[in-house]
Amino acid sequence: MSGSPSDVVVDKFGGSVLRRPEDIAAAVAVVERQRAAGLRPVVVVSAFEGVTDTILGAARVLLPDEGAWLRGPLHDPGSSLARETDRALATGEALSAALFALGLQARGTPARSFSGAEAGIRTAAAHLGAEVRRVLSRPLREALAEGLVPVVAGFQGIGTHGELTTLGRGGTDLSAVALAVALRAARCELFKDVGGVLEADPHLVPGARFLPVVDALQLELLAEMGSEVVHPVAVRRARRGRLNLVVRALDDDAPQTVVRPGAREDEGVLMLAVDRKERVARISLVGPASLTPEVLPLPAHGEGAFDEGGLRVVWAEVPVASAASAAQAVHAMFMGVTRPDR
Repeated sequence: MSGSPSDVVVDKFGGSVLRRPEDIAAAVAVVERQRAAGLRPVVVVSAFEGVTDTILGAARVLLPDEGAWLRGPLHDPGSSLARETDRALATGEALSAALFALGLQARGTPARSFSGAEAGIRTAAAHLGAEVRRVLSRPLREALAEGLVPVVAGFQGIGTHGELTTLGRGGTDLSAVALAVALRAARCELFKDVGGVLEADPHLVPGARFLPVVDALQLELLAEMGSEVVHPVAVRRARRGRLNLVVRALDDDAPQTVVRPGAREDEGVLMLAVDRKERVARISLVGPASLTPEVLPLPAHGEGAFDEGGLRVVWAEVPVASAASAAQAVHAMFMGVTRPDR
């Protein structure tokens, strides 16, 4: 099968939509519809929901300190413990990729699974959160030319030291975006259980509304302030690579969010992030500077603000037990007025 980059689409299926092996069937159907529409999909998968945490739990049982060093920011990324933990963690995505390829083949669609290394993802020589340095896309281009659907194990690559490395939590988003930029794909679609992007976490703010268009820099800043919608480095790479990014559900008819650089001023919206730690939650409001207050009117333990690229981030820290009520109060004060249709 021949084609051009304009018909390549990279699909990332996360653990939230791959809860069980049975869920692969719905994702396979999406890929089949894309092929029927003349597209050439490249699939990137996460581990099934809960698998990564199960692997980490097993490692903690085996380690004498119950893996306390894994949770600390100062662990040695070059240690033998980090190496073996990486190799254990990578098995979750490898399993998903192999099963997804099996699912495609069983439906008559030629497919082949790839590890991150086999897909050409090259990283720094560090374990447990390595940086993607470059992507050698030839293996995937050859697979596409043969008419195959490549299915890549996300969250992993190979370091300059020749060892398997993982990219840190949320790293499958980064895998998908890095591959899409290298392949000059028409777009990268990130499949989530909640579908597109909302202005706040609906579990904390039930009135949060769906956003059909989001500014890439705003989403990047929101992720850096604790939102888990999309990995911040993935959004940054998409923005700098001028990649069309879409956040969506498996259902083709469900609302989707287009992430694009430089949304128009009349499309400016406010977005809310909540980053909960053990005792403190940071409530952050991100939006155009003209719409965003300089201070959040909350009884806070700490607060701050900064501007970047015409956007403002203003935050306040509250007790973690007050996170939901504080988020709802900010939403009601600054985001509760219905915006006119555009």
